[in-house]
Amino acid sequence: MSKSRAEEMRERAARISQTAKAEHAPKTPAASDEQPGLHMKPIRSTVDLAPMRHAQLKAWCGETAVQLGKSRVTTQDVVRAMVERLLTDETFARNIRADLKKESS
Repeated sequence: MSKSRAEEMRERAARISQTAKAEHAPKTPAASDEQPGLHMKPIRSTVDLAPMRHAQLKAWCGETAVQLGKSRVTTQDVVRAMVERLLTDETFARNIRADLKKESS
């Protein structure tokens, strides 16, 4: 049975609300982050991109925001998600290592 438009909109609003709550909730540090001497505030990292790559990334962020029903997705959101994936998904990490190896060859 298909959902009514109102049901779809309610579900979408609930997903957006959950995302907004998660993004603004205080972050509890992971056990490994509680080591003495480590910063507790976020540390800024930057990356230099070729102008064409930057434009492509911004376009991707715009398309993704539309797909997720968000007003925007920032490059910072993307990098944060990629770092999280890199540190938790060994297959992704292996693929990145292979890419890095190709770049250095």
